[in-house]
Amino acid sequence: MKKWHILMIGLGSIGQRHVRNLKRLLGDQCEISAYRVRRLQQTFSDTMQIREGVDLETEYHIKVYTDLKEALNPEQGQGKPDLVFITNITSKHMECALAAAEAGCHIFLEKPVSDSMDGVERLERLKEEKKIHIFMGYQNRYHVCIKKLEEYLKEDVLGQLVSVDAAFCERLTTMHTYEDYSTTYMARKEMGGGPVLNLQIHDLDYLQWLFGLPDSVYAAAGKHSSLKIDVEDHAVVSYVTAYRGNPLTVTSKSDFLQYPPVHICTVVGEKGRIELDFNRAAITLILEDGKPEVSEYPDFARNDMFLQELQDCLHCIQEDTPEKIPLSEGVKGLKIALAAKESAERNQVVRLKNL
Repeated sequence: MKKWHILMIGLGSIGQRHVRNLKRLLGDQCEISAYRVRRLQQTFSDTMQIREGVDLETEYHIKVYTDLKEALNPEQGQGKPDLVFITNITSKHMECALAAAEAGCHIFLEKPVSDSMDGVERLERLKEEKKIHIFMGYQNRYHVCIKKLEEYLKEDVLGQLVSVDAAFCERLTTMHTYEDYSTTYMARKEMGGGPVLNLQIHDLDYLQWLFGLPDSVYAAAGKHSSLKIDVEDHAVVSYVTAYRGNPLTVTSKSDFLQYPPVHICTVVGEKGRIELDFNRAAITLILEDGKPEVSEYPDFARNDMFLQELQDCLHCIQEDTPEKIPLSEGVKGLKIALAAKESAERNQVVRLKNL
């Protein structure tokens, strides 16, 4: 078994989760280095609890770089990294992804691709020129409710679909209790913050993946609360797509205000509806007779989604096979999100092809 040289760009909560999972999957066959800027000292558990008295860099023998070029092309050691994880703030994703691609490294790119389309075409070209893999981090595609929904859709249990309504909402002030919410990247425009790019992007991804990419988007969004942020605190995105040759109305809502968190989706068809509750790990099918068929998954562990996406990423690099969630899919979701933000600002429909 080969020894992997992994470079982490960013070691916040999601970066640390990937480090833990890499060690679970690869053990000693994984050497980890990191490019760190803020070098925050908190060490997290899988349940996002602070592990008091634990130093992350010491526990996982992480070699730290403060210069990205040196991290991608170390003078000593095993040479360039085999795989680079982009898990820093959204506004820095593209800059770091381009540098990693230029160095010829495979990339695991956390959602979203970026907070703008700047550099996207160049990254797509580098992917082909350098013959590298770029795997997108959209763990919700591995959620048990999504997998069950896929089964129902294949079985065509609802007949012709009419509408899909999704919501992903969570109170910003209680997301990361170990830090001041107003200073986080989610709260700040220059860092790529806001619920559209940080929560809703997950739903925009699976919605377009399962039901199709729209031509245009209309959205309403704004900051109506007293939160100390300079981004929207809520957004409602609507569009019509073509699903199996028929029009389908899709609505996605997100906000930084609700507690307990809400992550749900309802798919309505001529024969009934399907209700997904991601947080409960439960999905309900209700057909014309009105009797609910409930599938619950009490053994579901959130970290399983991250492990599965990581296994797929490592496999596609080892076997040189297509990524299950390629860069092109990440670009689709980003275009919907950016179109939504532009639509809300201009109060008009925005076509994706104009981005």
